[in-house]
Amino acid sequence: MTGIRGVHHFAYSTSEAEREIRFHEDVLGLRLVSREPRTLRGLPGEELVFGLSGSPSEGFLVAFCLGADGPTGRQGSNGPTSPNLAVPAGSLDSWQARLHDAHVESQVDEVYGTKRLVFTAPSRIRYTLVETDRPASGQGDAGPSSAVLGLHSATISLMDVRETHSFLLELFGGTHLEQDLASGYYQFSDGAGVELLHEPYRAPGTWTYAVGTPHHIGLDVADEASREQICERLRDAGYSDVSPVVGGAGSSTVWVRAPGGALVALVCPAVTER
Repeated sequence: MTGIRGVHHFAYSTSEAEREIRFHEDVLGLRLVSREPRTLRGLPGEELVFGLSGSPSEGFLVAFCLGADGPTGRQGSNGPTSPNLAVPAGSLDSWQARLHDAHVESQVDEVYGTKRLVFTAPSRIRYTLVETDRPASGQGDAGPSSAVLGLHSATISLMDVRETHSFLLELFGGTHLEQDLASGYYQFSDGAGVELLHEPYRAPGTWTYAVGTPHHIGLDVADEASREQICERLRDAGYSDVSPVVGGAGSSTVWVRAPGGALVALVCPAVTER
């Protein structure tokens, strides 16, 4: 079955662009690979894309900057909650010290038997650093032994996970690889996966562009023909809100809301527009 290859990016709304650039470059060791003006809620804003290489199409963190006076939002369930970044095994101590030096509090957690470091970025978005055996790329600035290696997964919080579980398996071709109490990990054919976090008593969060809130996740599709097959499956299953293709060939996006309300962008490798 034609399916999703992995998670392409995690997108969120924040206020000031310069603060985001300083944090992601100076603290996380990532690179600003794209900076474009955007109109957000009728006002001038900016879109920042961070990654490891210089290619905007390979960026995996997207920040919509609404400015210092941008409207704030409410974090909650039924949408994305955190990007989970892969780091080398054994590097969490050095990362905790690095975050401490940057005045960012963090704590060690363990999910699926793997250690991770949890912290809140200046944008108020929750991040985790997940230890992995993936070889270090050496492309980040945190050093070859502790550099961010890429996107490990994206977490979606849900009041009820059952329909999204079926959505990921039956329509997107995912595999339910692991379960740890309220958290389930879903792997695709290649690349980053999705974690579903069951939070039945947490109220839903803001859907719109709003400072301090996640906005959407992008899923990687091999090509436009594969994406159209996925869209046909979605429509056949009753997801009538699948959007038309936005943008031109090779740089386009299709949008759909997953069960519960999480906004998902279906992107092809060369996509730069989000």
